[in-house]
Amino acid sequence: MKRILIADDERPARSELRFLLEKILKDLNQPDAEVMEAGSGAAVLDLIDKYTFDVCFFDIEMGDIKGTKLAETMRQKNLDTAIIFVTAYENYALNAFDVDAVDYVMKPFDENRIRKSIEKLMKRRASTRPMPGPFALPAGDHMEVVVADSISYIEAIHKGSKVHCHKNIYYSNEPLIEWEKKLKPAGDQFCRIHKSFIVNFDACEALVPDYNNGYACKLKECDNAVIPISRNMIHDVKAHFCV
Repeated sequence: MKRILIADDERPARSELRFLLEKILKDLNQPDAEVMEAGSGAAVLDLIDKYTFDVCFFDIEMGDIKGTKLAETMRQKNLDTAIIFVTAYENYALNAFDVDAVDYVMKPFDENRIRKSIEKLMKRRASTRPMPGPFALPAGDHMEVVVADSISYIEAIHKGSKVHCHKNIYYSNEPLIEWEKKLKPAGDQFCRIHKSFIVNFDACEALVPDYNNGYACKLKECDNAVIPISRNMIHDVKAHFCV
């Protein structure tokens, strides 16, 4: 899980839910997930045009645009984002699934209830696509657990590799050829587009011109890193994106 959006016009409610989510995500070995906030429906519309989200927590009763209307808009855009409604009113919960919401949570928030919602979503996503990992990677004096979805790209370095995730960078003693084997169960999501780089295609924002009439992958994360594509891989990369 890479990015979560909390939309609520009450700042204390956003802050409480964010605190609980970050705690739960850390417990579930998803510490790299980014939690973003929106204080209005208009702010949500702006954010979904700029970022992709794995899940959105929508307060149903926001001042300018109702959460159910935002969910309908996302479905019309065919965005593959899970919707979880937040409400203080039980009668609204019955309507939550009319827009294919995966769950709803009641205010005041209960940590165990939110944990069940996140676990339910993770199981649902795991059932649709096999995913390798998680991987334990060194981080100073300890090891951190990293899930494959949080990896944007892997870079070859002397005697190993550098694993670039959404928020952090880790160093691994294993070369790219070993990472290719580890990531193979993910199918074509990860590709060695260059002798020195493996890229997560889900993290790719655009194909951009590169040196000598070549192309490169511009990433959504990692400061919009631009990863070169070797000439012998351009056809495969274009085919993946139906270019």
